[in-house]
Amino acid sequence: MNRQHLFYVYVATSILVLAVLIWLTLATPPDLSQLLPALLFGVLIVFTDTFGVRLPAGMVSLLPMTAVAAYLVMGPVPTGWATFVGTLIYGTIRLRWAEQLELPPIEDGKAFTTILTANITIHTSSILTGGAVFRLLGGETPLESVSLPQILPLITLGLTYLAVNHLTISPAIATRGRKALQTYLRSLPNLLFYEGGPLIFAPLVALIYTQLGMVLFILFALLVTISSLITRGLAITSRRLERRVKELGSLQAVGQALSASLNLDRILEAIHTQVAALMPADNFYVALYDSETNEVSFPLAFEDGERKHWRSRSTGQGLTEHILWTHKPLLIQRDVGTTLQEIGIEQIGRPSASWLGVPILAEREPIGAIAIQSYDAPGAYDIPHQEVLVTIASQAAVAIQNARLYERTDEALARRVQELASILRTASEGIMLFGRNWQILAANRALASFLGMAQIELVGQKLDALQLDHDQSLITLIGYTPESLRSDCQETAKGDALHKQTIVVPGPPERHVERTLTPVQGQEGEITGWLLVLRDISEEVKLAQLREDMMHMLVHDLRSPLTVLRGSLEMIELAVDDGKLEDVRFLEQMAQRGSDRMLRMVNELLDISELESGELPLHPEAVEAESLLRDISTRLRPLATEAHITINMLIAPNLPLLYVDPKFIDRVLHNLVDNAIKFTPDDGHVKLWAKPDPENADSVLVGVTDTGPGIPPQERHRVFEKFQQTSVTGRRVGTGLGLPFCKLTVEAHGGQIWVESEVGKGSTFIMRLPAKPET
Repeated sequence: MNRQHLFYVYVATSILVLAVLIWLTLATPPDLSQLLPALLFGVLIVFTDTFGVRLPAGMVSLLPMTAVAAYLVMGPVPTGWATFVGTLIYGTIRLRWAEQLELPPIEDGKAFTTILTANITIHTSSILTGGAVFRLLGGETPLESVSLPQILPLITLGLTYLAVNHLTISPAIATRGRKALQTYLRSLPNLLFYEGGPLIFAPLVALIYTQLGMVLFILFALLVTISSLITRGLAITSRRLERRVKELGSLQAVGQALSASLNLDRILEAIHTQVAALMPADNFYVALYDSETNEVSFPLAFEDGERKHWRSRSTGQGLTEHILWTHKPLLIQRDVGTTLQEIGIEQIGRPSASWLGVPILAEREPIGAIAIQSYDAPGAYDIPHQEVLVTIASQAAVAIQNARLYERTDEALARRVQELASILRTASEGIMLFGRNWQILAANRALASFLGMAQIELVGQKLDALQLDHDQSLITLIGYTPESLRSDCQETAKGDALHKQTIVVPGPPERHVERTLTPVQGQEGEITGWLLVLRDISEEVKLAQLREDMMHMLVHDLRSPLTVLRGSLEMIELAVDDGKLEDVRFLEQMAQRGSDRMLRMVNELLDISELESGELPLHPEAVEAESLLRDISTRLRPLATEAHITINMLIAPNLPLLYVDPKFIDRVLHNLVDNAIKFTPDDGHVKLWAKPDPENADSVLVGVTDTGPGIPPQERHRVFEKFQQTSVTGRRVGTGLGLPFCKLTVEAHGGQIWVESEVGKGSTFIMRLPAKPET
């Protein structure tokens, strides 16, 4: 059952109780002589209900005793009406003077109606039901004496009243949630004691009225009134004292928790725990203000008792910003929306019924705010709550400031450590930090890999004492002797901030290493150690040598055709001057071959560059392998004939068409056959062949086989690299560009190329080229 249903239930039951009262009045009209006692008992009911004592689970009062005594004097109808009207008057008093009388506040009109009808139902139905049971057991009113047969009806009357009372109120307790229900059940023995104990005096009150008369009854009523006021005053004083003791204990606990930790989350959780112990804090948050970014963050927030994650935001015109800018606490007990409009504050988030917020000030500057709010209970917070929250905020200010400074320092340190670790971990250079006593303080993974040992085995060792697995000392491996290392350290200490050398570390493989030694200085400029960086430059040395060889080769290879071209042109000029026109044709052909060779070399360099970058466009088409091989054979047969080399062709039958760019594959075949002729001795053979691929039906194998000297096994992996030459000599020196062009071109078609060779018997270059898919 929710609160909406509860409203309708109590309204309906209160109407039902009223109907029962009317029916009883019509059935058994009361005597007019009972009007005065009904008035007196009605006043007592209003007074005892108003000046009750508040317990954690609710209010307790002398109302049960008063109602039972009224029943024993007047019977059901007058007592029912006195209880009904008295409860109605109490509800009106509570609505008007709840704060002055320190009664529980009423949220709104609907809540007032629910509470009023619930009280009417609870108290009136309890006395009517208890009275009915009393009469069933033989009890009679008015009570003029107490005999043994009347004891059971009297006891039953009080017990029935209490039972119906608490059964009727239980739905209202259940709608407040599990926590409220548990509190009610824990307090039930105390409630029964405070309300049930005085019931034994109800027969005495009735006897005073019936036996001693109205005057003594009024005196007794005044005595009860004074006792109620004294009891209530003592209860209020006790509650205030208990609250103050609890506040002091919580403030001490907060102080201890704040001084014991530099962790911001723990500090904020400690604040919430202690605030929740002193006041309603199901809706609670701590806001922190960053003056640099002008933003407000919410590291801790609760809504309806559950922790929430609120996003940070720029400062605006909300309640949080108001107490930050004014540096003053703000308590809004009710009409929060109206108050916000009056002071020009923007409503941010869910509207509240009551709100309390205090600033967190560090050296008079706002660093945050603590706020609590109730979404459905006006007057949930008061001035004592504000005073306690101000004290907690002042204690929290120093702790939060220290925690934030510690967090920033810790973050900066962690970031520096992480950056250093990341640099050491990702650097390709070997890095070693060692102290003045030559003890290794730090070493990265690259250095451990360079030395061939575990990284953890390096740290803590001494440079001149560490021996590696291959019976070589660490200091020797990095190109030092103890004397030379000491000398270099002394030189850097004198002012040479950087000492860089290139050393050769023996292999295999042999490595060229750039070694840099630099001093590490402390805050006051003193040298605390040295940083040694080892950078493997073997590849750079190799590339530099390769560039030098390439330049030499290009100069050599370009000079030869240029010399032929220039000589041919000079001879053509002489032949023309001498009138020997028959020699011009021959000389022109020589010049043409020289220029073709230079152009082919330049084109191969450009094509290789474009193939490597993937920018050379291919235009594949269906072409017969036989036609490609036959064109190459015809073109290069004169060159082979000059060397007494035979070119043969072997084409498998029913061979599928190739799907390639014929221009580029023609150049690939030209390079392969030209190489075969170059390295095949006189009277040798070169075979061009094509056959289906046994491993892939969508490709064709095309190869060139020669009877040359073969390629040594240790050199085969280099034949497709640029500017590489094998130890095998041919009829002429190549550029080292033909086979790399072949490899890149074939792979650009999605194919493969490799070499199979046997020293002394020849070599075979094989290509796997794509076939035209069947349609």
